[in-house]
Amino acid sequence: MPGTSQGSPARADARPGTIAWLPPLVLVINLAVLGLLAWYSSLNLRPDVSALHGAQPEAYRLWTVSLAAVVPTLASLVLLWPVLGWLRRWRSGDIPVTIAHRAANAPLALAAFCVLGWLGVTGVAVVRSLTSGADIPLGLRAHVVVRPILAGLIAGAATFFAAEYLCRTRVWPALLTSTRIAGNPGLWRVRVAHRLLALWLAISVLPLGTVALTTFTRTAGLDLPTHPLLGRLVSVVLLIAVSAAVGGAWLAWLVSRSVARPLEALEAAMARLRDGRLDTREPVAATDEIGALAEGFNLMAGRLSASYAALEARNRELAEALERVVFLEHVKRGLDRFVPETVRRAIEENPEAPRLGKTARDVTVLFLDIEGYARLSETLPRPALNAIVERYFSLFLAPIRAEGGDINETAGDGLMIIFQAGRPEEHAAAAVRAALAVRAQTALANRDTGDLHPPIVVNVGVSSGECDVGATRFEGPAGERWTFTATGPVTNLAARLGERAGGGEILLGPETARRVHDRFPLRSLGLATLKNLARPVEVWEVDGGQ
Repeated sequence: MPGTSQGSPARADARPGTIAWLPPLVLVINLAVLGLLAWYSSLNLRPDVSALHGAQPEAYRLWTVSLAAVVPTLASLVLLWPVLGWLRRWRSGDIPVTIAHRAANAPLALAAFCVLGWLGVTGVAVVRSLTSGADIPLGLRAHVVVRPILAGLIAGAATFFAAEYLCRTRVWPALLTSTRIAGNPGLWRVRVAHRLLALWLAISVLPLGTVALTTFTRTAGLDLPTHPLLGRLVSVVLLIAVSAAVGGAWLAWLVSRSVARPLEALEAAMARLRDGRLDTREPVAATDEIGALAEGFNLMAGRLSASYAALEARNRELAEALERVVFLEHVKRGLDRFVPETVRRAIEENPEAPRLGKTARDVTVLFLDIEGYARLSETLPRPALNAIVERYFSLFLAPIRAEGGDINETAGDGLMIIFQAGRPEEHAAAAVRAALAVRAQTALANRDTGDLHPPIVVNVGVSSGECDVGATRFEGPAGERWTFTATGPVTNLAARLGERAGGGEILLGPETARRVHDRFPLRSLGLATLKNLARPVEVWEVDGGQ
């Protein structure tokens, strides 16, 4: 969602509401610095400022307290007020980017407020000294200008480190869970070198500068040549202050380089890893926490690289498997045109061990063939004859499948169709309905042919009863072949009835007629002697149907 930060859950000990402690913290730190200045004044270490006391000292004190303590506190409240208001309403969910940025920038902003407030105190002091009308010595002028600046730097450094500690331990683990750090223009990043600089100012330059300033201002009016020991003491104090400041600066720079450089290198390595360069590794050049961090990074990168390689290998295997599946699907679609529906269903139900063995089932077998196919084959070109057969048989496919018929065999001019769904009376009636639909489709197609070829006549024979339905295996030296069909007297009778039919007749065996006599108008043709049958069979003809 634009304008929100999403990601990992907050740490369990996070307390984002403690960000409300920051404005009171600013007030306490600045009041503490004011107290230190008051204590410093009570020790009578500052120069004589009686020349400035005549110019409204109470107003000056009011301005000092306001600028040094009240104004930074109010500014911090203004900065954090939207965060505090949002936290009062927030229970869970996404964190607005503006809220996350304000919380992230709070320590540096509060430190800046403190420094600016004390710079305001410095400005008031300068105006006061310029408008006092007294002859103010150089030491006093330096004291008036430098003292609030030093106090402001101390207050700013203390505020920054205290606020950052509070945010690191309580606030940021909840509000910065998914905020992008690197390259984020909305964040004021305070690097390790900056922190060491502030620390150097807080513990070295500012205290020693205060000592040097006090020494300079208190001895400015003394005749140091007449007090050689005091002069040497002043020189020692100034030398210690300067050397400690310079030495502290050098140590701070050295530490910042030894800490910041490895961290920057790790940050760059993580950026390369994030960009997909999984071979990224960082030398372990120390035995401290940074060295352990580099070692952990290398272990993480190595495991990530190994996992990615394994994933790539798995993806290649899956791609190859998918290609095989696509190929097999193409093969399946091709074989579906040749494999009977019954066989396909049996294989899909149990691919490992399909139930294709022959079993005794009650079925209805329908044979149809084109009358005069031999004569047509002599008078029509072979492509034209094939086109005629494909056209008519294609018209028969829909009604046959609609009635649950399974086209089992084709032989040039004929089809063998098995009906076995439902009760015996149901699949027998389905076969007769399919035969009537074939007759109707043939009549419609004949009207559309014109003079292209003689009208096509389709004869049908139907027989019902128990057959052995299943696969038949043929095996020889040249290999093996499987067929799926229905065998037995019922199939033989249907084939002979189809041969006997003529002129588009639909002939039924006695069992089929018995099963459907109440559904279709039938006419008995009497007993007929059929080829390869031992006894005569009563033959029935379908006149029409419902």
